[in-house]
Amino acid sequence: MDAAAPARDLMADALRLIHKRLTCLVDRRSMAQVCHTWRDAVKPQQAPPEEIPLPYILLPRDGGPSFSCALRGCATHRFHVPHFAHDARYFGAYPGGCLFLAVGQTDRNAILNLRNGQRVSLPDIVHLDDRPDVDMDLVMFAATLSSPPEDEHCIGAAILSLSPSVIAPSIYAFWRVGCPLAAVVAYGDDAGYTGSTLGLEDVIHHGKAFYFLTGEESLLVFPVSEFTEVDHGEPDIAPVEIRRFPHCGFGRYGKNDVVIRYLVESRGHLLMVARIAPGPLPLPSPTSAFRVFEMVEPPPGTPINNDEAAYAWNELDSLDGRMLFIARGCSRSYEVARHPGFEEGVYFLDDGRLYDEVAMFNDEDVRHYPCRDSGKWLASPEAVPRVDNFLPEQGPSDYSPPTWLLP
Repeated sequence: MDAAAPARDLMADALRLIHKRLTCLVDRRSMAQVCHTWRDAVKPQQAPPEEIPLPYILLPRDGGPSFSCALRGCATHRFHVPHFAHDARYFGAYPGGCLFLAVGQTDRNAILNLRNGQRVSLPDIVHLDDRPDVDMDLVMFAATLSSPPEDEHCIGAAILSLSPSVIAPSIYAFWRVGCPLAAVVAYGDDAGYTGSTLGLEDVIHHGKAFYFLTGEESLLVFPVSEFTEVDHGEPDIAPVEIRRFPHCGFGRYGKNDVVIRYLVESRGHLLMVARIAPGPLPLPSPTSAFRVFEMVEPPPGTPINNDEAAYAWNELDSLDGRMLFIARGCSRSYEVARHPGFEEGVYFLDDGRLYDEVAMFNDEDVRHYPCRDSGKWLASPEAVPRVDNFLPEQGPSDYSPPTWLLP
């Protein structure tokens, strides 16, 4: 028997305890690089649900993005990203340290895995349903995946516009990861919903289906199991189910308020989060409030057709111990009880829908991401709702807004 084994085990236990208490991902990585013994002691383990870390923040800076643990009271760190990603536009995240980015602002879309530096190219062109012989350039605004990108059956879904005639993010498209082409279902007035000028608000993968939220607060649902593969891996799209909701519109808010919406999965249910900024456009005041709604399904056996408003959004009286981190395509819900020291609320970052992000794509001279409307909205029965800032001082960027980084 090795007499030194108990001492080594005790040292490893101590190192793991210290590593666990380091809230900053950069500090954890630095600790693991001290020596071989330390690296073995703190090598990644499958974390139980209560230890799943909260998101980090990718902040655009001169010379490339920086990595912030501002939610944990930690400093902002410089960190390495490949040269091609220094001035990319970041438009979303996926768990496992993956980021969606457009290297050329409107093209060269990709997924970058910050853990291993791997780059997975995403489509830059789409096939149109009504013109299958025509390929068009696209601009992605939000995206998500059905499973991790290394899964050979992974399907991606995105909200996009066509380039160079970018008008609004009002088209939905799908692709098989690894396939250079995206298949677009429809666009304009044929996009499966009325009022297409209101655009598409958000996309999420929930319950084995992709859900798109429209400006009318309805849902377009595409079951992943019904996708099939056609030529060169391009997906043949599943039939859409349109879930209509009673249209509340802007009347529930102030006359000039600007309202943008997000989808979040929480406790097995689908939430719609409405973000409110005193208007009017194009430069509204910073975000002032949030309202959160839960999807209510009709009773089992209720006959439904696509013209009925059979579903409903039920407004929640409180967040009931939730922390909601919102952004297009990558919103997440966490439990305060599993993260002592944090407060329930809605944590949010700059969103291009609150300024004219589209105008910047074709003119570098006017490209200016404000990076000024980020914070946390706190609301409880005992306190007046308020918005607090948790980010370090942030100036405007000429290449990207901030985005979440999901460990």
